Amino acid sequence: MSRRAAVVLLLLGLPVATPAADLPTAQRLELLERRVNRITELTLQLDELRRENRELRGEIESLGHQVRQLERKQRDIYLDIDQRLSGGVPAATAAPNAAPTASPAAAGQGEAPRPPAAVVDRATTPPQATADRSQVQAEYQAAYELLSPQQKRYKEAAVAFAAFVDKYPQDELTPNAQYWLGEAHYVSQNNAAAMQAFEQVVARFPDSTKAPGALYKIGRLHEAAGQKGEARTSYRKVLDDYPNSPAAGLARRQLDKLGR
Repeated sequence: MSRRAAVVLLLLGLPVATPAADLPTAQRLELLERRVNRITELTLQLDELRRENRELRGEIESLGHQVRQLERKQRDIYLDIDQRLSGGVPAATAAPNAAPTASPAAAGQGEAPRPPAAVVDRATTPPQATADRSQVQAEYQAAYELLSPQQKRYKEAAVAFAAFVDKYPQDELTPNAQYWLGEAHYVSQNNAAAMQAFEQVVARFPDSTKAPGALYKIGRLHEAAGQKGEARTSYRKVLDDYPNSPAAGLARRQLDKLGR
């Protein structure tokens, strides 16, 4: 037997055979059978390990898919709650062809129709002409509807709100659109774009009702990135600059969790 063959047999846990010429035929056959059985056993063990490995990879992929579904569901729930806290109702409940606003005179007798719930900010810029105003509000409402629980077309909503902000940079609805642009990116897990959008709300529209919420979301994004110092700074700024806003209570709670 060659030295290489002996090494292979040792690695396989098989006894190193003496020269076949020194053994009777029956013993040689028995030795060969033992070797074949040992090799067969090792092959079966290897096949079993491969099967278990495939099953584990399948389970890992399944768990990963479930985690992604749970994350998406959590973000959907979060966005729905955020819309409700902002004073809104799903935009899809509005009449599709109804004008966003109307005066009591235009409505006739009875109570005037309520404006869309998403329209909550009022800027100091002069109002546009009636026809233009209706068009602006229609474009805003169309973008907002993409965020509704019925549609959940978040990437398309981000594109629509970004286009609205670019087209109407000074409109009274632009702070809202900028804020919902950040939310659309956030629920799409595009945190870098969400951060940039929320920062624009705070920088450009500090007096908007959306500013404290945007600042709070900036803190949450910092916290998610492991930047606890920056998160604390954002939460403290909410408390300092907007102490009476709903976001202040949320910021205080996060500060308590992080440790002031």
